[in-house]
Amino acid sequence: MRHIASLVIAGLLGFAPIGCQSPSGGDVAARPSNLTPGMAKKTITNGRTSQAEVTEVFGPPDLVTHRDGIQIWTYDKIRYDVQASSGYFNVLIAGTGSSRTTSSSTSTMLIVYFDANDIVTDYRLSTIRF
Repeated sequence: MRHIASLVIAGLLGFAPIGCQSPSGGDVAARPSNLTPGMAKKTITNGRTSQAEVTEVFGPPDLVTHRDGIQIWTYDKIRYDVQASSGYFNVLIAGTGSSRTTSSSTSTMLIVYFDANDIVTDYRLSTIRF
């Protein structure tokens, strides 16, 4: 009987993790976007920047529209950031656990106006964090 009790206690200790647990998941790094206020200011100059230069930096637009002889390109990016953490601590059978999740979003929109010669006449950029 004493031998069985020793096995039960050893089994409980073997299955009782002690420490902290971090969120699981691979370290997959998303490619950063050039759609930022700094990159727009650095890249776009009214009356000088061409459609080809805009495409080289920002890629193809998400939306192309036409109005009164001008072409309007719209870029729209939404980034979601979610951070989750949890902790777990066991002492024999009794244990405590906690978890916390925080999230935020950033929406960035760039609107570029081109003349009939495919040169930038104006642009607008807005960034909203919520």
